[in-house]
Amino acid sequence: MHQRNSVLLLLICVFYFINITINIFIEGVASIFPPAYLFIVLGMLLTIFIYKKVNPKITMYAIVSCVYIYFYFLLKDSPYLVNYIFMWLALPLSAIYQNSRVVVLAGIASTVLTYYAFFYLHDEVFPNVVKGDFAFLVLFGVLVTSLLLFFNYKINEANAKLQKLAYLDPLTGAANRLLLKEKFNFLKTTKINSIALIFIDMNGFKTINDTYGHEMGDQLLEEIAARLTSELRDTDLLCRLGGDEFVILFTNLDSEKLEIVKSRIQHTLEKPMYLNQQVINVSASIGSYFTTDISDAILETMLKEADRAMYRAKGSDLKYESGAVPLT
Repeated sequence: MHQRNSVLLLLICVFYFINITINIFIEGVASIFPPAYLFIVLGMLLTIFIYKKVNPKITMYAIVSCVYIYFYFLLKDSPYLVNYIFMWLALPLSAIYQNSRVVVLAGIASTVLTYYAFFYLHDEVFPNVVKGDFAFLVLFGVLVTSLLLFFNYKINEANAKLQKLAYLDPLTGAANRLLLKEKFNFLKTTKINSIALIFIDMNGFKTINDTYGHEMGDQLLEEIAARLTSELRDTDLLCRLGGDEFVILFTNLDSEKLEIVKSRIQHTLEKPMYLNQQVINVSASIGSYFTTDISDAILETMLKEADRAMYRAKGSDLKYESGAVPLT
């Protein structure tokens, strides 16, 4: 959003210089003052917001609000049709955020300024328009706002689908390695006490695939992911690395609680699974890695250490071989 704030401020400056160029051509340099002073002050204020990386949402609303404050004073000082038309450009520009609330805010502000220009500056801005035509201007604003809201909805819907493809495993819905990496890097910038990884490898999964087919194997993976998810907090992240390997990212767990979580996950996965009239018995080998040194934590290193711990657990933690029996 910081980048969108910067882009929008840049576009506003470009349109502003186009606007004052037209005004200078029509009425001379003196016509752009005193609104130009206001634009410089507001522009400097917003530049500071962006440079200091003030909360991006606050900056977003500040930019949109300042735009309409400037246009109010511009119309009041220079009530020309060209300035009124430039005011309407703020509405589609607000759509750059893909935020419905900002679009609605801009739509309302545009309508309010239209009311002001039409009834208080009518003779200067709309000298040849009867006052009964105000309704058509309002309808125009409603139409543009509605189209932008629909556009935002479709864009956000497409982005959600792309994000799902980019960050989620298509079979289980668990996170993929890319999302795991981004979440890990984000956690390092937050105030947390510890980071822990649990590495899970299903025992004998290949036997299930070879005996009952990949469709049964896929169903089993979906059930495993669902059971693992049921054991997690909202702050935890389940990731499927590939095949029958899963990783869970935890925060703010001490070593004792981590062992309790591992035992609970082991117990959950050992419960029989009922798929296609078959009772599937599976088990898992689980390894973990835990650190309180957040700033120096490296994801690949933690994955390797958790993977090694998982291989050490193989055999000793294996309760029974995976298999399936007919459901009776």
